[in-house]
This record gives sequence, structure tokens and C-alpha cells, in this order.
Amino acid sequence: MTKSNRRKRSDSAAAAQSAVASAAAGIIEPPKHVHLPTAARPFWDAIMQTRAADSWTPGDLVLAAHLARVNADIEHYTKVAEDETRLMADQAGVSKIHPVHKILTDLSAQALSLSRSLQIHARATQGESRDQQKRNGLHAEAQRTMSAADDLIARPMH
Repeated sequence: MTKSNRRKRSDSAAAAQSAVASAAAGIIEPPKHVHLPTAARPFWDAIMQTRAADSWTPGDLVLAAHLARVNADIEHYTKVAEDETRLMADQAGVSKIHPVHKILTDLSAQALSLSRSLQIHARATQGESRDQQKRNGLHAEAQRTMSAADDLIARPMH
């Protein structure tokens, strides 16, 4: 790998400058050759925000579009499943899993697999569970402090 092709160190000024430039550019658009239904667009936007914009390759963008469609399908079939029981009786009276729940299981497996391929699963984005546990503890302590604070003290806004 030549020096010009190397990734910038994450703690460098050049990396910080690149991060600001990519954040200012907004959400990456899906490739023109990939169909992304309207229902999948919110998922696409969320997926694009999980990694630095300059780390997405053309192949990653195709997989991200697949993941966005899978997530939209999960939402659709979850609404269908709300009206169905998990088990149903077949013609012989034998209980079996309703087909919509099998579809949801398959879609969930696809979503997990695509998330791993794109390296946007929890461990890749949040780090080791022991580190997340520490962050959760800090967050809980901050919530306790804020709830005990006087209402006249300024609070951060989202």
C-alpha cells in the first residue's frame, strides 16, 4: 500500500478535517443502480450515520441498501404479525409456527448477517461489552445527578 493510499490515523488533524468535511456533506445517497423504496429510506439514513462517510466503499453501499430494504420488510411484517398469533393449527389440527413469524426470523437473520458484513453491529460501533457497561454506568450516574439538580440549573439540550 503506498503512502497516499493509506488511511489517515484517527487521531490526526487530517482525519478530523476529513470527518468535518464528510459530516458537512450530509447523508450519502444510495447508488443509482440500486433500488431503494421510500419505506427503506429512513433505514438507509440511519445506516449511513453509523460509519464515517469516507469509509463506505461502493460494495458496502450496495449491501447497505440491501440492509435498509430488509429492515423496511421487518417493519412491514412486524405490523402483519401483530394481528396473528405465533402458533396456528394446520389442516390436521397440529400446531405450527405462523408463516409470518418464519419470515420475520429469516429477515432478522439477514439483517444480522448484513450488519456483520458492514461492520455496523453493536460490537463494531460501541466496542466491547465491558466498555459499554462502563458507559452505561456513567450515563446512569449522570441521570441521577441531573434528576437531583435544581430546576433552575441549565441542562444540555439535544
